[in-house]
Amino acid sequence: MIERGVVLEQVKTIYSIIKKECTYLGGSTDNDLLDKAFCSKSWNQLLMAVRRQEYLTNTLFFEVNHWTMSHDTNLVNFEEFEVRNCVFTADEKRAQVDFTVYEAETYTPARIELVYEDGQWKIDNFYHLKYMFNMRERMWEYLDNSPMAYLL
Repeated sequence: MIERGVVLEQVKTIYSIIKKECTYLGGSTDNDLLDKAFCSKSWNQLLMAVRRQEYLTNTLFFEVNHWTMSHDTNLVNFEEFEVRNCVFTADEKRAQVDFTVYEAETYTPARIELVYEDGQWKIDNFYHLKYMFNMRERMWEYLDNSPMAYLL
């Protein structure tokens, strides 16, 4: 029960920073900096492979901002955080948190998966629940499921 509270506070803190970034910068956030600060090593490795693929193919992967689950990120609010699942094994700790992203005229249910890494809870995946997509799966599809693209 204590760990659920720790996970919830970590996620609320992260998303309060995201909201401030969006508000102060008029929707322009440095997603890569946020990823480095709050996401797992595995997420960041996959992200770098996606960035490399974007550069090599002159295409863009991200259709929506994975932090805000929207195209227009200047007026967003994050509410209704709920820790849905915590799994602790001898090898790892994982958790899922559901929340809602509110924009001026719409809302999006979202989920993040977290992993306990280097003494902190880090985001390991993002889910857009309105359109039912798993960001990590989409990244692998974009890389054409090539493990070599991930390792290069």
